[in-house]
Amino acid sequence: MTKHTYELAASICGFLGGLVLSLDALFAVRRARSERGKEAVRDAVQKAKGVYVDDNDKVLTSAYALQLLFARRVASAGRIGFGLITLGFLMDLISKCSP
Repeated sequence: MTKHTYELAASICGFLGGLVLSLDALFAVRRARSERGKEAVRDAVQKAKGVYVDDNDKVLTSAYALQLLFARRVASAGRIGFGLITLGFLMDLISKCSP
């Protein structure tokens, strides 16, 4: 790959990573609302003597397990954005070190 190609790829990856992280931050209010709704659902499930299950149909027995379920869903966007920005910086470094 040429130096110009690495520079272009670095800019694109940096932009996409920043976009993912920015969108993740913009939807923080939505996550807060879903957190509040999660508590209401958990209380309703307990009153009805039912169970709350995750995406793999595993029964969640505590509030902590439910909190971890929501945290895992949010963390994926952060990991993708961070990975893209890191890849962009790596390509920028390669472009600067190549002759």
